[in-house]
Amino acid sequence: MVTAQLEFGGPVRQCAAVVASWARYAEGIDEQGRPIDVVDPRRDTLMAAARKQRSNPTAFIEDSSVFGDLAQCRRFVQDYADALERIRLKGVRAALRELAAT
Repeated sequence: MVTAQLEFGGPVRQCAAVVASWARYAEGIDEQGRPIDVVDPRRDTLMAAARKQRSNPTAFIEDSSVFGDLAQCRRFVQDYADALERIRLKGVRAALRELAAT
């Protein structure tokens, strides 16, 4: 779906927000700073990538076996980075509500 939207110039903001939510979850720390148990078959790989995303904003989406070439798509990366920043600043619920309303 994301690749089709990108190919035809459609919106990807909400898809990027879903991926950003997954990335934030994979950081393994909740909004109060407590550890959370990340349950995912690719847990170790995803958590390692999520830990790198503060210094490398596309680290989580660079795994081409999961995300294809999304890390090279400027429009997706911009929406992804915006969503991830909103999630970090406002919390996931508030950020997703805000993103859904725009």
